Amino acid sequence: MWSAPPPQRFTCTGSSGPGIVGLTDSEDATAFKQFEAAGWSRQAYSYEQLTGRVTAAAAGALLDAARVGPGLRVLDVACGSGHVAAAAAARGAEPVGIDISRGMLDAARHAHPDLAFVHGDAEALNFADGSFGAVVGGFVLNHVPQPERAASEAFRVLAADGCAAFSVWDRPERARLMGIMSDAIDRAGLDRSVGVPPGPDGFRFADEGAFTSLLEDAGLGQVRIDTFDLSVRVEDGDELWNGLLGGTVRAAAAVLAASEEDRRRVRKAFDELAAGYETEAGGLALPAVVKIGSGVAP
Repeated sequence: MWSAPPPQRFTCTGSSGPGIVGLTDSEDATAFKQFEAAGWSRQAYSYEQLTGRVTAAAAGALLDAARVGPGLRVLDVACGSGHVAAAAAARGAEPVGIDISRGMLDAARHAHPDLAFVHGDAEALNFADGSFGAVVGGFVLNHVPQPERAASEAFRVLAADGCAAFSVWDRPERARLMGIMSDAIDRAGLDRSVGVPPGPDGFRFADEGAFTSLLEDAGLGQVRIDTFDLSVRVEDGDELWNGLLGGTVRAAAAVLAASEEDRRRVRKAFDELAAGYETEAGGLALPAVVKIGSGVAP
């Protein structure tokens, strides 16, 4: 079960955060992009066990931030299995979904055969300038090596007065769904770099100043950052463990590359951490806090 209390709203009007950038070495950027594309292709169907259903719960808030309504042509960047595009279509919009992962595209086309999904790169969109009334990106900025390019490309394909919106996870100590596996890996003393190429900080845009700067530097105006709180409920630790191994790429790769003994240590630490989220009614409940940044093309 997933429940969403009313979002807590606040607006960032300036850029107070550090100048956080993505990978600058082209070989590192290419390796990381290939790793992410291959990883999400492998996870395309297991993603729906847990993580995909949680990100789908944030789709409405993302579309609201982008002012998506009837008749609007919408680009869904890194569409994954198609939840956001389907929600946009349900509003009467005309979505086009793109993803670099061919496995995810197959899953999206299977789930939503009446919608348009094409292979594409968030950092090099194959669309004309000003061709969309809105651009949305659900949890893409934490998966691209150069998010500055992705934000600039979103701005480029926006029509005048069009709105772009991106969602990211909050810091792992607040978005516990995304933090618990990494914490277990650290508690077990596992090297998280094994099996994972160098990549940017996946939580860098949880900082409101950095997120605001990213969107403003891309050319967007009226930038705001909103917080959206989700509560994620699972039956037990097994559902949580399997869901995260099947619905993440970097953390899953680190665990799966480990020895059997190391994996047992990670699982022991994971179960100890998960016990802190047991509810009186049974099962586990973890916060999954999302930040949504949006802006308007002049």
